[in-house]
Amino acid sequence: MASQLRNHLLRGFSILLVLIGAGLFDGHSALAQSSIDTVIHYVEGAPSDEKIAYDVTAYVSVADSTGNPIKDLAADAFTLAEDSQQVTVLSADLAPDAPINLVLLLDTSGSMNGAGIEAAKSAASNFIAGLGNDDRVAVVTFDNDTKTRIDFTTDHRAARDELELVDATRGAGTCLYDAAYQAVQMTATVPSGRRAVVLFTDGVDEKADGGVCSIHSADDVIRLATESGTRAPLYTLGMGGKVDQQSLQRLAQDTGGRFFYSPNTTQLDAIFIRLSDTLRSQYAIKYQSTAGPGSHTLAVTAKYLNAQDTDTRGFLLPNFPLRLTFVEPAEGQEVSGITDLKVETFGQGETIQSVNFMINGATVATVTTTPYEAQVDFNAYPKGSLTIDALALGADGIELARATRQVTVSAATVTPPIVEEEGDGFSSDYLLFIIGGIILIGALIVFLIVMAILRKRKEDQRNKEWDEKVGGLGEATTDEFLGGSDRTMDSWEMSSDALGMLTVSSSDDSSMLDQRFEITKRRTTLGRKADNDIIFPKDSPVSRHHATIEERSGGLFLSEVEEMDEKIGKPKRPMYGTFVNDNEVGGQEILLQNGDEIRLGKRVKLKFEASARILAGDEKTYDGFTSTGENDTMDTRQG
Repeated sequence: MASQLRNHLLRGFSILLVLIGAGLFDGHSALAQSSIDTVIHYVEGAPSDEKIAYDVTAYVSVADSTGNPIKDLAADAFTLAEDSQQVTVLSADLAPDAPINLVLLLDTSGSMNGAGIEAAKSAASNFIAGLGNDDRVAVVTFDNDTKTRIDFTTDHRAARDELELVDATRGAGTCLYDAAYQAVQMTATVPSGRRAVVLFTDGVDEKADGGVCSIHSADDVIRLATESGTRAPLYTLGMGGKVDQQSLQRLAQDTGGRFFYSPNTTQLDAIFIRLSDTLRSQYAIKYQSTAGPGSHTLAVTAKYLNAQDTDTRGFLLPNFPLRLTFVEPAEGQEVSGITDLKVETFGQGETIQSVNFMINGATVATVTTTPYEAQVDFNAYPKGSLTIDALALGADGIELARATRQVTVSAATVTPPIVEEEGDGFSSDYLLFIIGGIILIGALIVFLIVMAILRKRKEDQRNKEWDEKVGGLGEATTDEFLGGSDRTMDSWEMSSDALGMLTVSSSDDSSMLDQRFEITKRRTTLGRKADNDIIFPKDSPVSRHHATIEERSGGLFLSEVEEMDEKIGKPKRPMYGTFVNDNEVGGQEILLQNGDEIRLGKRVKLKFEASARILAGDEKTYDGFTSTGENDTMDTRQG
């Protein structure tokens, strides 16, 4: 018994020495946690099925100061910021079974000949054997050339068999960066999901007789691996004293991977096991993004005990696919009589040729131009539940998008037929119907008279209040005071410091109608985003930052906002344009005149009213414009 105990202790001590030699265990760090290392490996966003937003998943690993994964963090241990704006973490769970697409890139240069290649093949084969059933792996080798031994497959037995046939090439160089570049390109063929490159080498990028072997550089590899279309972290594994640890560390750190080092062949199994543990110990952190399509930045901060660490990674949100959304009727709405059917489009896709409205599978209306709306008489349908479908059709009648609504038809109001009795003259029922109609018409006339009297009293009261407000000015003076207009007091309430006023006359958001906004700042911004001065949050054709109104030299100038499009590297103006009195603004600056109608996008219309001090300057000539009573253009070539 004592002998067995002594043997177990000696074996445990030997394992501990191996771990310390491999850098896998640090006794001092294990006793006192002083730092952690957070890495964002991969970020993927997809359009939400339920709303105009993106469902985003970030795969993140957190390691302690010894490099071992920390696996017991809750969601509240993570803080996320998208484009410097904090977002709400919906969940943060370990995702050991999340499928991954791996390229295993193995060095077969001359320096790997003998024990090196055999140890690497054995460790890599065990690594493949430990992959999940849904994980896909490709095996690629490199020396002077890069060779794909087997493409992405879930047949791990076939991958291991192909790996067994690999051997080092005597006298061959190490074109490391060209191989890494090609491996990253391979991952770009994977349409979605996690992806990664596992790169193993025992040397540096060089030819057998000296000199650089690769056409590409480390910077080229990093740039490709971090681009929006080919994002892939590199997990780099270096063996022996000749490897360039600094370069391998940089390849891993800048692409979202990790670097592992083994001083000799005896530690290869340990570092491949550690790599496998890292891949299986990643947190899938989910949140919802309301950002637009394009490139964005995510920062993840993890906290553990008294330590915290932050990593930042760029990612891409794709364009929204074409969608239809019902505006009317609402889901489950009770309908009867003539009812409006209306849908709106959102996202990108093929050109819509028509929208078909269908009830219980039968087409009831076809609309070929916007707005996509129609009217249906539901009195023609029996009481009960109906399914309304709207289909967006493209060329050749191909269905591009569909939206569905369930409604309930209430009992139709049906006028009973008039039945004539036998004999001469009208029936008593018919006479009662006639008398009832006369009474109804009489009541309607009385109601209209009463409403007219009340309206007249209200106008008289308002005129009285107006007379008290401007009393003593006299008729001519009052007209002059009003600028020659016939406005009522209700339309003339503008503060003394206002430069002008905008009144909403048309909007998709009914709550915005007739809203008034005073222009009191020298620069007023209009748009859909919350950081504007005047906001139209529910009018989707209005751009996030759409237009500005600026006061210069006593005049108010309207111009469109130009924002940089990162995809094309050029500024772009609002998609649906800006108009003054139905004339497109484009790249001009328009001098606003009293009574102008401003249209933002397709449907938002604003009536402009100038203040008294702006009106007083209508005939002045300024440093770049002359007011002539029409919309004038500011000469942008002048300062």
